[in-house]
Amino acid sequence: MTVENHRQSRREFLRAMLLATPAVALVPGVIQASAPRIAPVTDLRFLTEAMAVRRRHEWTSIKPNPRRLRAASPNLYTRITLHHTGTDVITATSEPAVIRCLDGVLGGHLNRNFGDIGYHFLIDYAGRVWEGRSLAYWGAHVSGENEQNIGIVLLGNYERQRPSNPQLNTMTHLVHVLRHRYGVRRGRIYGHIDLGRTLCPGKYLYPGVQRLNELA
Repeated sequence: MTVENHRQSRREFLRAMLLATPAVALVPGVIQASAPRIAPVTDLRFLTEAMAVRRRHEWTSIKPNPRRLRAASPNLYTRITLHHTGTDVITATSEPAVIRCLDGVLGGHLNRNFGDIGYHFLIDYAGRVWEGRSLAYWGAHVSGENEQNIGIVLLGNYERQRPSNPQLNTMTHLVHVLRHRYGVRRGRIYGHIDLGRTLCPGKYLYPGVQRLNELA
């Protein structure tokens, strides 16, 4: 093959490749942005074997937006922070009523351009645990303090109401299972007030949060 024929063959090969390549791939960075990203499903068997947990698909069909979430380092949760929703007094115990409350929390966070609900777990007045944001992602519950921090919220306003005994019992059990799963040390269980300028989780809940650090 002559040099000229070789050059012509190479030009024809490159032209064929260009014609076969989608235009989006020619723009730097776009090919990754155009590829769908799927939120991983978290293995919660360590938790569901210890207690009942309503998984996310049981209360909402709204999918998280992984592009707005920060991937968590596996097994590197070192602290847990407790919250209250802090708006209305909530004493709902029926599942449909609780789901409406969960929808309200999720909708509020999405309206603030969060990629998903900010808390990893939610506890209702009846003491049920509901899965929120996947543990595969850092939460969005304490400004500037979300890395390595599991977020748990109790539905209700604990400046105005007292938590129910089922809520407190479930909170204690949930924190116990999580801290032993991730090796969270004593003294690393917080109320939101410990990490930010807020009244959260409320004067009627905060003493219960403090007592969690006294448990082995």
